[in-house]
Amino acid sequence: MAKTLVMPALVVATIVVGTGTASAQLPAPPPLPELPALPPLPSIQLPELPPLPQPAPVQLPAVELPSVQLPAVTVPEPIPLPTVTLPDPSPVDLPALPPPPQVPTLDEVARMLGLPPPPTDPPAVLFANQVWPNNESKREAFVDLSNEVVVGWNNGGQQRMMLGSFVGLAIGCVSIFPNFLAGCMLGNLIGAGVGAVTGIDEGNPKARPSLEKFMATPW
Repeated sequence: MAKTLVMPALVVATIVVGTGTASAQLPAPPPLPELPALPPLPSIQLPELPPLPQPAPVQLPAVELPSVQLPAVTVPEPIPLPTVTLPDPSPVDLPALPPPPQVPTLDEVARMLGLPPPPTDPPAVLFANQVWPNNESKREAFVDLSNEVVVGWNNGGQQRMMLGSFVGLAIGCVSIFPNFLAGCMLGNLIGAGVGAVTGIDEGNPKARPSLEKFMATPW
């Protein structure tokens, strides 16, 4: 059975090998001849279309619409409304409101809460007592300086400070151009300080001597 299958396989292989060898030995086919050029297509002249006739005018008959007469409508007269007379209001005596309760003072509030009474001295005196409790001359010089500064501030320090702040703001914004915001802020602060000092000095000539006395007083 095995020999029967081997023999046909050998025969088929021999035929395939011989066919390949024979095809390899055949000469190359000759080149194909060039195809002739096609003739140009004939040009066809289309006939011109006749012009279209002009449309004839059409006269439409004049039709008169019938006139419609609307019936007259009678509007009734308005009905008068009845008049009502209200009685005169009678005066009513309202009771008088009680007076508002009296607001307790700071001493009374401190007494109710069990706290010591608030100090009655000015802030400059309180500050001097806290900073220089054992130096009476320094306290007096500071209180005198504070009073003279307040007088100078009221006489022209506030106006000079506002003018100096505007001038410093303008100069600071222009002088430090790359860093615009920082220049404006620094110029505003420096101008306000210089204006306040100048205004206090001009508003009260005693402010500068009081400052010199305070700085010269021993600590």
